[in-house]
Amino acid sequence: MNTDSDKLQPAIWRDSTDICALADGERHLGHILLIGGRWYAFDATHHNEAMDGFRDLGSFASQGPAREAVELSCGAAPSRLRYAGAA
Repeated sequence: MNTDSDKLQPAIWRDSTDICALADGERHLGHILLIGGRWYAFDATHHNEAMDGFRDLGSFASQGPAREAVELSCGAAPSRLRYAGAA
């Protein structure tokens, strides 16, 4: 018998030079973009205030805090995260 927990996969960061996306087995959870030397973070599990895009989590000087903002906002528990590739 298959249950939902059988399908539960950890969230994975997929990285390139200027964009990193966090997704689990079923959902795009969020992403960060490098624009003009700063990392902009977005939570893809919630709408922005205008209801026309992703929730903006702000800009960050480095990649680590931007990732943490996405993880905290979308509820991706650090124990369930796995990293794929390197930025």
